[in-house]
Amino acid sequence: MAEISKPYARALFELALGNGTLDSVYKEAQGLLSVFHGEKRLAEVIKNPGIPQKKKDALIKKIFPDLNTPTKSMISLMISKGREAHIKAAIMGFVELAKEHMGIVDAKVYSAAVLSEEQLELLKSKLSTGMNKQVEIETIVDPSLIGGLLIKAGSVIIDNTIKKHLRVLKNHLAIN
Repeated sequence: MAEISKPYARALFELALGNGTLDSVYKEAQGLLSVFHGEKRLAEVIKNPGIPQKKKDALIKKIFPDLNTPTKSMISLMISKGREAHIKAAIMGFVELAKEHMGIVDAKVYSAAVLSEEQLELLKSKLSTGMNKQVEIETIVDPSLIGGLLIKAGSVIIDNTIKKHLRVLKNHLAIN
């Protein structure tokens, strides 16, 4: 997170935590990030120095009319201070602070084939229990793994792929 965005992320977190809206502001922030990731033109417009701040503020309010007051206030403040290029980073920083506070960890799960909803739910349950945290899973299909799973959750890496087992077997045979 950029240094400029940290105080804004921290202020939004503390405000949402203090007024009991952390869950709703967190969900809202995730939605905003999805929009920013999906709509590259929006970020370009917001960062454009040729567009007056009042127009940028009005645009945000028009696109996101139902924003919670803390989120709306942070974005308006950042625009008024000429920090609009850092709005996405501030929202990302807020999401990280909220996840840490709520005991949520992101997990990337790599598999050779698409996992079913049942498999994902079972995996999510097992990881949550094992890590004693709520786990949010992002799945990535990588056919080069051949089979099995590679899981990266926080600082934990679990590699139970066929590719890894073949590599270990190859190294073992080379030694003997």
